[in-house]
Amino acid sequence: MARSPEAAAMCLECLERRVRSDLAGSGLSFVHGLSDSPLPFASSAVVQVASDGPEQCIGRYNILHIILPGSENNPLEQLIICTDDNQCAAQADSSPGVEYTKDFQSSSSSGNQQLIINTITKLTPVYYLGRVSTSEIRELIASYINLSIEQNVISSLNMLCGNKVSGSAGLDFLSFVGFSAYDDIHPSGLVRHPNILPVLGVIESSDCWYMLQQKAPYTLENIMHYSPEALCSDWHIRFFIYQIISAMAHLHDFGVHHGNLKPSTVLMSDSLWPYLSISDIWHVKQNCGFGEPEGSTPNSCCVAEDCSSRSIYASFNLPSSLDWSSHFKRWWAGELSNYEYLLVLNKLAGRRWGDPAFHPVMPWVIDFTVRPDENSDIGWRDLTKSKWRLAKGDEQLDFTYSSSDVPHHVSDECLSELAVCSYKARRLSKTILRSAVRSVYEPNEYPSSMQRLYQWTPDECIPDFYSDPWIFVSLHSEMSDLVLPSWVTSSEEFICLHRNALESDRVSQQLHHWIDITFGYKLAGEASIEAKNVMLPPNDPSRPKSIGRRQLFTKPHPKRSISTPHSAYHNKVQSCARCQGKGSDSTTDVMLNGCNPRNMLSQVDYLEEFEQATLFMELEHHLNPIYSYADTSASYCSSVKYSNSEFSDQEILQPDSVLSVVPDFDFGSYLECFESDDSSPMGYQELLRWKQMSYSVTEHHANDIFSIGCMLAEIYLRRPLFDALLLAAYKETGMLPGALHELPVHVAVLVESCIQREWKRRPLSRQLLESPYFPPSVRSAYMFLAPLQLLCTSGDRLKYVAKLASEGALKAMGKFAAEVCAPYCLPLVSSSLSDVDTESGLSLLKEFLKCLSVQATKELILPIIQNILQAPEYSHLKVSLLQDSFVRELWKKLGKQSYIEKVHPLTVLPLIHCFGKGLCADGIETLVRIGGLLGESFIVKQILPLLRNVILLCIDSSKVIKPEPQHSWNSFALIDGLSAMEGLVSVLPVKAVLRELLKISLYFMHYFGDY
Repeated sequence: MARSPEAAAMCLECLERRVRSDLAGSGLSFVHGLSDSPLPFASSAVVQVASDGPEQCIGRYNILHIILPGSENNPLEQLIICTDDNQCAAQADSSPGVEYTKDFQSSSSSGNQQLIINTITKLTPVYYLGRVSTSEIRELIASYINLSIEQNVISSLNMLCGNKVSGSAGLDFLSFVGFSAYDDIHPSGLVRHPNILPVLGVIESSDCWYMLQQKAPYTLENIMHYSPEALCSDWHIRFFIYQIISAMAHLHDFGVHHGNLKPSTVLMSDSLWPYLSISDIWHVKQNCGFGEPEGSTPNSCCVAEDCSSRSIYASFNLPSSLDWSSHFKRWWAGELSNYEYLLVLNKLAGRRWGDPAFHPVMPWVIDFTVRPDENSDIGWRDLTKSKWRLAKGDEQLDFTYSSSDVPHHVSDECLSELAVCSYKARRLSKTILRSAVRSVYEPNEYPSSMQRLYQWTPDECIPDFYSDPWIFVSLHSEMSDLVLPSWVTSSEEFICLHRNALESDRVSQQLHHWIDITFGYKLAGEASIEAKNVMLPPNDPSRPKSIGRRQLFTKPHPKRSISTPHSAYHNKVQSCARCQGKGSDSTTDVMLNGCNPRNMLSQVDYLEEFEQATLFMELEHHLNPIYSYADTSASYCSSVKYSNSEFSDQEILQPDSVLSVVPDFDFGSYLECFESDDSSPMGYQELLRWKQMSYSVTEHHANDIFSIGCMLAEIYLRRPLFDALLLAAYKETGMLPGALHELPVHVAVLVESCIQREWKRRPLSRQLLESPYFPPSVRSAYMFLAPLQLLCTSGDRLKYVAKLASEGALKAMGKFAAEVCAPYCLPLVSSSLSDVDTESGLSLLKEFLKCLSVQATKELILPIIQNILQAPEYSHLKVSLLQDSFVRELWKKLGKQSYIEKVHPLTVLPLIHCFGKGLCADGIETLVRIGGLLGESFIVKQILPLLRNVILLCIDSSKVIKPEPQHSWNSFALIDGLSAMEGLVSVLPVKAVLRELLKISLYFMHYFGDY
């Protein structure tokens, strides 16, 4: 098809219009664009499944952990649509992503498109491939919501557990996760590796393709920056890296190199299960036009011809590469504007255009009371203090810090979601405003003017107020436009003056203070206390987060040497007084007259400032991480294990067929794979021998291994292993980075093996999986948990894992591995289980009770049991949990005291509360069995007082005139209580029974005596 210029990078509003137009009626609702650039342009968007209402979505778009209906195991709740003008979509990074479109010669366009489609379809099943069809897309979404997309795989695995083979799906999957008996089985191409993100569909519109994928809530980059404690142990790090290598081995087996492996392209679920996305693979990304050569300059304009904001960024000249050092040098020397440099810092800190929860932040520089004038101190904001401090006052912050249990000054982000949505209320949908600001939409409650907005908020500003005149214009008839200050006549004039203020000498000479507070050294230590900038720490540091404060700099940020000349950042000649020669400032005049302000400084002062800036740049080298040893722009890698010819168009899309020769499957041999013994120490010599036997056969694959080594080192070090200078020195001299010596010995050996200068000496991905670095428990836990990541019903996943557990897989793995597996498995057990699945759920709980420690049982199993017993509805599982055998095992594991405190109130009380409500005989019998199991003392102290109170309450209630239904309930409750007491007679001594009957008899006598 013809190339469409509209499908390249667009501004976020144009992208929204484009997606809504192309996919109208599909059931997908646009949420926000994804940008990989510091600028707000994107070719990808986050969407949600929409309900029947025109503006309604399932869940809140800005809460990344919302789960789509039916997606109880896989919390990858939202979807990503990626668009591209070469008829293929290819970007699914959970971090913001923009991709710039490259021009291709017409002769190669068709080949590129087909090559990309082939790459996608041979690496993972594509559940829909075709033109935009409302019915087909809705059917696809329904299958995803109902978790039936990968039903055939889990069904095949469940049949294998019964020593039955049907089709190749189950065998393919087992080969992916390391069952060595099936290493040589040729994959059908219709089964997804558990660490490859699913591709739900590739949809063809009139002039482009969309690729539909799940959106992961986190990336490895998020975890390392905002919640590094989430990878809570050395074992968990090994388990995590093992999965990444397994996915990489899958790519390499098909002859595909990733070429773009780095923390931002490792996607993660809420349970920290990692994924690689096909859309991040270098080959897919480059040939779709999303990649740009290093240092190139993209067109900083929206490509939509009818874009109303097309000229806003026309003067920007930010390279696509995020090389902080070069940006800093240009900014310090006046070649890059304050606005552009702050956008770079926002991107480095992880902030994302279009995402209200983590929007780019900029400082307020004026209070809007008067027209900004550099010759006057009136109206300028103090940049040495945070906006929070200016709004709250030092006295209040001192009181908060001294009186809080956890000392802090700041309880919220410098730019909250509430503030962003309030700032942009005129341009956001009412759905977003209701979800993020207030459930009841009231337009008059939003600040009406810029001055009021500044006074109202303790948060910082957003870039839109320095660039976009449309932000003041309301899309809602009932909400007025945002009122401008009296000293301007139009929104365009305001943007000009506001931007001039940001770029002024006054702000340029103070901006480094604001950077220190927002991104720098005043975020931690004594400097944060002095600046009254101590943040309230998270309650649970181990909980994964996708947003947070990232401290970019550890030393004071240098002051800027030269301001950017007005003509370098402004191009709106008609609306700008200064461009028309009606106004100027001293710095601009000097620059326009050809005089260099450096001449005004003494040579000594200038050299001193230059030295400080250079030293600062060297100290902050971690902001330029390198994960690739060589340029990956060479040709696409050829196949290693399977030839490309094996994946013709016809074969790619064929449904799975029955194997012509059904291989034997021994379930006993499969169970043996779970046996693991980590007790034997890992020998250093063993690691060295493994290292000497490792080698690669393809340079591109070896470069992926280099990337794995860099990421592994960074997880342990909490800083990058290489930057550009260190890598250049390593290539030239072979001198390893000094940080390598800070790693644990076993980690250092593996990392050093992965980053060998000679690529042939790096191990194959399959050899890495066999490294002694990974203990047996890592491999067995991976095989046990991988099927739980399939997109299928929880009942089928529960059936599979319960079967393995009952056959001894958990016991074979050992207590530690079982404890690691529990958080993935136990959520499958819930009160909503069907009667058929209850048996599997109860079996799984019993197996974990046998394997877990007492502490792990309290932390992992007890909450599950409590949730089930507290559920208001009747369930077969609730009754099953009160059976003699399970109660006895739980009592034995927890001990008497813990059982009485944690479980007893949820077992006896719910049964007694059901008295009079049609409680079946099984319920009363269960209560009697619990009493008999726990003994006389437990019955006398815990059960009989409750029964006595129920019986006496029923007697009292019968004296009150009430409707007939109430009297009927009293009668039935009294009968149930007496029946339970009668049942307990058999397990109590005669003396105890007579004592209780005497108390009740006396009450009866008193009651009847009144008559």
